[in-house]
Amino acid sequence: MNIEEAKALIDTDFKGIHSPGNVRLNNEGQVPLVQVEGFLDMPFIKHGFTTRLGGMSKGIYESFNMGLHLDDNPEDVMENYKRLGNSLGIDYTRISAPNQVHKTNILVVTEEDAGDGISRELSHSEIDAQITNVKNVPLIVYSADCVPILLADPISRVIGSVHAGWRGTVDAIAAKTVEKMCEVYGCLPENIHAVIGPSIGPDNYEVDESVIKRIVECPYLDTTNGNVSFEALQNDDFKYFIYSGSVPGEGVPENYKGIKQTRRGAPYEIFRTVKIRDRYMLNLWNLNELILVNAGLRSRNIYQTKLCTMKYHDIFFSHRFTNGRRGLNAGVIVIK
Repeated sequence: MNIEEAKALIDTDFKGIHSPGNVRLNNEGQVPLVQVEGFLDMPFIKHGFTTRLGGMSKGIYESFNMGLHLDDNPEDVMENYKRLGNSLGIDYTRISAPNQVHKTNILVVTEEDAGDGISRELSHSEIDAQITNVKNVPLIVYSADCVPILLADPISRVIGSVHAGWRGTVDAIAAKTVEKMCEVYGCLPENIHAVIGPSIGPDNYEVDESVIKRIVECPYLDTTNGNVSFEALQNDDFKYFIYSGSVPGEGVPENYKGIKQTRRGAPYEIFRTVKIRDRYMLNLWNLNELILVNAGLRSRNIYQTKLCTMKYHDIFFSHRFTNGRRGLNAGVIVIK
């Protein structure tokens, strides 16, 4: 798929969920970037999600691979970074790029972290989320099916980036990053905006029962009987919904850390069963949005790009589609 075809698809079919802001593919720069109007409306930041289009990489990494620690030609990868910098109007050599390992460690980025992992040797390991209030230090999050999340608080002028695979999602890394923004910078959750970027979608993310059991254990979800519902499908399959928040009562889980309210909140479809294969189709987009809402974000400030990396593997790198033979997409955010 070429850039013009990708732009026509993304600009036409994918809109914000609760917000009127549209998702679009900006191809005005050297490389195309997926952006949401809700973030473009905040003049203190720049942001974007890369595609696999417009780069220098070859072979299984064709063409805009952002992965620095793969077997791609390092010179090609750095040229991709240069093109990203030119397209966003940022200094790519100041990107903070720690490695990601599916944990919930959060890095508070300072001026000293500018360029870490890009223009000098990596010094921060096992980091899956970053936050900062420092200008001109871009934060980056890598993905190839996992969920990249960008955060921005226009009141406190603080930003964040989050890498949420299924493990990070059920361990509530998105909520923990919000809490860290509040703890370190005095942010209020209701002021924070979030973008749930291109990642594997609910029609393609098949998981087993062990993953579903972990969802029930997430402290930012009330999965007691009164706060879930089911919708029957054919062949005894069903959809599973969790309501936002929790209504005070006897059934609230002891470890529940999310918001509480006087009436049942909005339902979020989390998965559907596929009993013929003894599998579940998991909606990581909705699950992360629900966790963010339960952490105090307003649903109208959360934007789902709804771009499935596996479905559109010719636009984005997809780990599952290629059985791991792929490059990396990236989400970037920076304070001007």
